[in-house]
Order: sequence, then structure tokens, then C-alpha cells
Amino acid sequence: MKKKILSGALAISLLIGVSGCGIFANGNDENGKVTIEKDKAKELQLELNLGAGELNVEKGTNEWVEGTIDYNQDRLKPEVSYKLKGDKGIGVIEQDKKGLVDKIKFGKLKNEWNLTISDNIPLDLRVNSGASDTNLDLKGLKIKELDVNAGVGDITIDLGGNWDNSFDAALALGVGKSTIILPKDVGVKIKSSKGIGTADFVGFISKGKGVYVNEAYEDAKVVINLTTDLGVGEAVFKLE
Repeated sequence: MKKKILSGALAISLLIGVSGCGIFANGNDENGKVTIEKDKAKELQLELNLGAGELNVEKGTNEWVEGTIDYNQDRLKPEVSYKLKGDKGIGVIEQDKKGLVDKIKFGKLKNEWNLTISDNIPLDLRVNSGASDTNLDLKGLKIKELDVNAGVGDITIDLGGNWDNSFDAALALGVGKSTIILPKDVGVKIKSSKGIGTADFVGFISKGKGVYVNEAYEDAKVVINLTTDLGVGEAVFKLE
């Protein structure tokens, strides 16, 4: 994962606990640890709501979610919630939405999320990133559905590699450079609604009316159906 600290730090110690839920965030003046513990859930719905800063996500934990959130302003203190509803675990990691942008001093901002997610459970992942640089390395996860709403900043979404099951993904791309990596050996269909920015579909076949497919699509048993709403920045879709 890449590391980037914008500047400054305040000594903030955080301790958030929810009894019986297996969720906690704790830390010292350097970082806060975030964990959503593994339970009996058979599928996971995870929502990540970041106001401003940096978000890095990848696979690699024995729990449902593990990682750190480093921040230096009280307004950036994260809230972690989780509940088991039937066979579905529903987790939310977010920051206070009320007046967040107005009360942050951006010149001294440090707000870095580094999270790992289990690859042992079907995942419905929802990401809302505001003014942030976002890196979603989703290779190897068991994506069931993906919904990304990007704001201002650069974003990379890596969906490369092999996939065992088809899934739908919806991407609303904002201001900045967006790089979307997709597999060449799994079927991919993109329905693109173009904004006022630029978009490049490298290695894809145009079917007209904003529809693009890769060569594997026609005979594929597994397909990623991707709907994109392009913003005002630069978007590149490429195969790997």
C-alpha cells in the first residue's frame, strides 16, 4: 500500500467499542486499529464512507475487516458499526457527515485509511469517497456487488485476475484521474454514461451507444457487468 501524510499531527487517542458485536477501534497518538471480527455470517455487506484523505483497500485478513485509520483532527474520528441480520453481516465504517468539510483544516489534514477485507465470504462492497485519493485493490475478493461513488481526487480500482462468479458493479466517477483495471480472460461489459471529461477504453471493443466489451465477453460464463457514470476528470479502462 502507498503511504502519504499531508502534514501535521495531533495526539489523539481513540477507543470505540460495541459490546457483543466484535467491533472495535483503538489506538494511541499515532494510529487507531479497526476490526470487524469474523462471526457466523455467510455474506458481508460493507460500507465505507470517507470524507477527505486517503483510502487503501485490499484482501488479507482472517477477520471480516482489519486495518488502521490514522487521523489528526477530532472531526475525522471514525464510527464503526456492525450487526448480524440473518445470514448477512452488515458493517459500516464512516466519519461524521455533519459539517465535515467546513470544519476540517485541509492544510494540516492527515486521514489515512488502510483496510484489509476477508476473501472468504461473498462481499457487497459500497464505497463513498469524498475529497480523497482512493486505491481499491479488489483482486481475490469474493465480490457479489460493487458500488463506488467517487468525489474529488484520483481513484484506482483493480478488478483484474480470475473471478469464479459474475457480478454487477456501478461506478460514479468524479473529479480527478480514474484508472479501472479489468480482467482480459473474464467477460467484461461496460455501459458508460460520459460526462464532460475524457474516457479511454484500452483493448475494448465498442458496441455503440457507450457499450464496450472485451474479447472474452461473447463466450464467457463469468461476466463483470460494469455501469459507469463518468465525471469531469480523466478515466482509463484497461485490461490486465
